[in-house]
Amino acid sequence: MNANAQEKHLLEKIKDLLDQGMEDLNSLNGQRLENLRINALRAIEEKHLSFFTPWRWILVGGFSMAMIATAVFFLWVSPSPAVLPVSRVDDFEIITSRDHIDFYQNLDFYHWLVTTGNDPVKGKAS
Repeated sequence: MNANAQEKHLLEKIKDLLDQGMEDLNSLNGQRLENLRINALRAIEEKHLSFFTPWRWILVGGFSMAMIATAVFFLWVSPSPAVLPVSRVDDFEIITSRDHIDFYQNLDFYHWLVTTGNDPVKGKAS
């Protein structure tokens, strides 16, 4: 017997014991217990159905429409640039390239050499 079958057997025994206890009660107490059980089941059904009330769906739908209308309004009103700026492709290639990283790290130094007139002289070895 696996655990599921044992559990089912235990539930059947409990149900039989409770049914026997219900038969042993007098009719007035049995009727009161039956009414309480029916009221409890109705309360559970009402609690589950309260989520699907039309008022709740109207409220959620109205809130959603207000959010969408606000988003569309701000997208419509916000200024957008006529021409989008083009990012420099050269910089992107430098950032993504793994080749000659030392050259790019010393690029400021090479730029300084050119601007100060310290170009290497042709024919002379350093």
